[in-house]
Amino acid sequence: MTYVAEGRPRRETVPAKRRLTPLELRLAESRASRARADSLVRSLLNQRNETIAAALADKVSLSAISTVVGMRAADVKRLGGAYRDHDYPAAEPAVHLARLAAIVRQMDEALEHKESCLQRLRGDALKGLQSGLMDVFRIAALTSLPAERVRELIRPATGPRPGSGPRSTR
Repeated sequence: MTYVAEGRPRRETVPAKRRLTPLELRLAESRASRARADSLVRSLLNQRNETIAAALADKVSLSAISTVVGMRAADVKRLGGAYRDHDYPAAEPAVHLARLAAIVRQMDEALEHKESCLQRLRGDALKGLQSGLMDVFRIAALTSLPAERVRELIRPATGPRPGSGPRSTR
């Protein structure tokens, strides 16, 4: 007895995945850059708050801390009170203030980077919409943002739109 192979049906060819355009790639990469920027800002906020608590524990004056950080004294006191259960090694007031100043500088840089990421995203989204190759939902899918957030980003920042405020009496 000899084996006779049966003819198998050919597999259907699956179309190749559509490659992303450079603009779509930039929009997709913006998701990661925004996440990194947000993570850095959260980390620096935590460091700042812990350093404020350590400075308050070492009896650094509230006014000196609020001057370095650029916050109201009441806010500094509230933030420092949230970390009361931590144990901090004693340090000189100048050391605490220098640490806080360094953290504030890093935080300013991180916030500038975050804002530049949003500006790039806004520009790329507008470019995609103006080209007609993408709609708000495609941009939302690439950036992992809700469509309404994309709409907010691309709206002109000229203030409230007509008719969106309280009714005026004529």
